[in-house]
Amino acid sequence: MNYIIPILGLLGLVFLHELGHFTAAKRTGMRALKFYVGFPPPLARKQVGETEYGIGVVPLGGFVKIPGMLRPEPSDLWAVEDLLHRSESLPPERASEIGIAYDRLAQLVAQGRVDEAAPAAGDLSRMIDETEGVTDADRRRVNRCLSRFVESTDRRGYWRSSRSKRLIVIGAGPFANILFAFLLLTALAVTGLPQPLQPTAVVAGLEKGLPAQKAGLRAHDRIVAIDGHPITGFDQVRALISTSGGHPVSLTVRRNGTTVHLGPITPVKQGGRYIVGFLPDVIATTRSVPVWEAPGEGLSQMWTMISGSVTGIRSQGTSSLSGPVGIVRVSASAADTGAPYYLWLLAYISLSLGILNLLPFLPLDGGHILLVVLEKIRGGRALSRATFERVSMAGIALVLFLFLFGLHNDLLGAQPR
Repeated sequence: MNYIIPILGLLGLVFLHELGHFTAAKRTGMRALKFYVGFPPPLARKQVGETEYGIGVVPLGGFVKIPGMLRPEPSDLWAVEDLLHRSESLPPERASEIGIAYDRLAQLVAQGRVDEAAPAAGDLSRMIDETEGVTDADRRRVNRCLSRFVESTDRRGYWRSSRSKRLIVIGAGPFANILFAFLLLTALAVTGLPQPLQPTAVVAGLEKGLPAQKAGLRAHDRIVAIDGHPITGFDQVRALISTSGGHPVSLTVRRNGTTVHLGPITPVKQGGRYIVGFLPDVIATTRSVPVWEAPGEGLSQMWTMISGSVTGIRSQGTSSLSGPVGIVRVSASAADTGAPYYLWLLAYISLSLGILNLLPFLPLDGGHILLVVLEKIRGGRALSRATFERVSMAGIALVLFLFLFGLHNDLLGAQPR
């Protein structure tokens, strides 16, 4: 099984998702500081204009960094406050100066005067850099804190944009995945949509210890007759064996250009029907529609995917969830079957990724959309930072749980049976 293509396919879907966010941010005038596929540390990166483009070492997602995802608050200056609380090593006069500068900066932030707060934060950072008695570790921590604060005051930051622009930027990621699924399924409708695999009368494998193996049936044998009845397809094989009532049957097979007679073979009963214990080979088929019918067929396929997923979750519960390992494994199997099957599955994964990200939980895109809606309902008042963090922690815990559960199912499915 070749796993390179499935992994590249997943990374491609992540790229499309983040490209949606990135393109929307650029088009609406927001600043995009970073555009990454994969998570840091960076494997490769390049600064182009105001944006750093990179590929992360951890291939489990991606991100677009837009400054000011949250409105600045005095609590953002926590590192300066912490330094002042541990000011024994600072000269008293200098500690007093830093304290006064900190209080003024916090007051500006509390009053919403962020444009004045940004240069004040820069002055405070330089003041601390020039102060004796500040350890290198404290200086780095304070500078990172103030740098993030200044970044959040960017005039082209997320929170300073209109609600409509924020909705466009957040919704563009899932939209890109859903649009890609539609376009890919529409193209497949013209070139050939994969159909359910059709079993044939050719033996693909044998179940150990069952009558077919004991009788000498081999992989790649083609069954041409059962008890003298000519065989043209697997349905006949299944019907004649399952209706045998457990009485012995004789098989005629073609093997390497010669005819071989096997049996009598006594079927055994499993799952309420009689079998001899072999796995049929399958053939892949496709179905095409005229170009003008393709968009409708693409939408129909998307609906089938969504309804099928809902039915699967209802009937199988969390056991139907898959993580990255299972997705790659199934994608590799589909790629081995044929390009149409892999591309159909890629469309399904893209659609699932888009819909999953619309769930109203932080840190998913749907959670950010919900915050914008709540802000509108609250008359323009955003949720407090504390509320945002509590909701985020709950959402992260839920997403992590689903990830771990999917990974558990993946690993359980990889065990021999």
